[in-house]
This record gives sequence, structure tokens and C-alpha cells, in this order.
Amino acid sequence: MEVREIGEGFGSIMVLVPHEDDEILMCAGIMENAVRYGVKLTVVIATNGDYGSKDGAEGRARLRESLEGLKSLGVPEDQVVFLGYADTGMPEEESFLFGLYHEEDGEKVHPSHCGISTYGLPEKEEFHKENYGEHGLYTRNGFRWDLKALLMEYRPAHIFTTAAEDTHGDHSGLFFFVREVLGECKEEGYEPKLYSGIVHSRAGDENWPRRGEGITAFDSPELYAEGETLKNGTEEEDNRILGDLKWEDRIVFLVPDSMRGKCLEENRKARALAKHVTALKPDAVDFLYAFVKEEEIFWEI
Repeated sequence: MEVREIGEGFGSIMVLVPHEDDEILMCAGIMENAVRYGVKLTVVIATNGDYGSKDGAEGRARLRESLEGLKSLGVPEDQVVFLGYADTGMPEEESFLFGLYHEEDGEKVHPSHCGISTYGLPEKEEFHKENYGEHGLYTRNGFRWDLKALLMEYRPAHIFTTAAEDTHGDHSGLFFFVREVLGECKEEGYEPKLYSGIVHSRAGDENWPRRGEGITAFDSPELYAEGETLKNGTEEEDNRILGDLKWEDRIVFLVPDSMRGKCLEENRKARALAKHVTALKPDAVDFLYAFVKEEEIFWEI
């Protein structure tokens, strides 16, 4: 384990996540420290979180909730970018980004529940519309081109995103796209540090992160399998949980004082998360608030 700090001279940061609320779950403390120390910060949300929506209304609601949550951490709207792509489900076979990544026809359109092209808000357009004057079709080439254009425009020194080992297809799919595009960027002289983190572990959302009063740090998802503690877990069982990542190689970023040792009502991370009303469905509340800990963890890729 290594502890790192976000402070003056850290270098510019891009928080690049699949859905609204992932930026808070993974990086609220990192973002607040970036704001506090004047570190250049950009927050990018790849999809509109519009799973099941028929007209985009839920997606637009979630975009506004992200803006409100980020505003509560001191991140202004002009530092937030919407890519405006679809959200079609969590399993890999249903996931929009996972399916898009593995699509062999780069120009094939992947329709969502509510459309075939990117969208943002009337008051804040998505990246493609803002840059090219029209909405972008839901194609593999379109997403890859938007992502590369974004990275080459902002050129952050550090990128925080989701991991290949995350069980949500959009989370792993986004990582695969980022890795692919950064391979092209490297050939053009741009090579940032890449950090990946887990939201949905193979231990199951019902098990990890661990809930409970007084639990202020993350423990390894390797400890859990179907709700049972692996007291004598084999290496094969452990690898099933974390894949290629090793728990001892994690990088810990401690959250600021505003997120430490406080009840949820006073905790700034919890208050930012509370802006995500649409995501906080009854069956998700305990899971989402389990990320309110005194650290945020990543692996450098």
C-alpha cells in the first residue's frame, strides 16, 4: 500500500467515470483537495445514466444531479464535460460501453432505450455537439474519437477512471476504451498516469464495500465470496475477486477533514452524494453510502 496526497504541484487531474455518482463514490475527496490546492481539474461523465428511460428525462435529471453534487465540492460547471452516451444495463451482455468496445463494425449504431445519438442538457450540451455542432451517433468509432479528442484537448497529467476488474460492463468497458485510446495518444507524445478503481467488485455489491458504524477504511474484496469470509481462501478464489489487481499494490488517497470523523449529515462526501436523488433508490442506499470512508483507493496502471 502507498499513500499519496493531492496538493500543490500534483499535476492536472481528469476524473473520467461511466455514470453520474461514480465521480463522488470514487473521487469526492480527491476532487475537493484538487479544488483546495488549485490543481487543475476536469470531470468527465461518459454516459447519461439513462438505463430504462424512454425519453431521456431521467438522463437529464442525473446530469443535473451531478452538477449539483460537484458544485457542493467546489467544482464549477465549466469544469464538467458530458460525453452524452447511453446506459443500457449492468451485465456485460447488456452494457452499452462493454458492447460498444467489443463491436467489430465501428460504424454500427447501438440504439439505447431512448435514442441513437448523444445528448446533454439544453443549458449544457454534450462534448460532440459542443465541438462539432451536431449530436454524435452511438457507434464505436464515435465514442473512441470523442474520447481521444477530449484527452488530447485537455491532456491531464493524471486520469482517474474505473477498472477492468469492475463487474459493471460500462465500468470495465470504459477502462478498455481509455487504455486503447491512450495507446494511440502515447504515439503522439502524450502519456499520463492512469489510475483505476473499483465500484462494483466481484465480491458482490451486497458484501463490498463493508458497511457499519466506525468502518473508516476499505478492506479487500478478496475477503468476501457470497457473503462468506474466505478464512482459508485459495489463490484461485482470491484471483476470482480482484483479477490482475493486488490488494497490497493499492494507492490510498486520504480524504480531507470535511469528510472524516463526521456523521453523514455533516460529511461533505455524503452530502454531495445526497444530490444524486435518482441513483439513491432504496435498494442502493446502503451500498452507495458505504463509499463514504476516510480514504479513496486506486491502482496505478
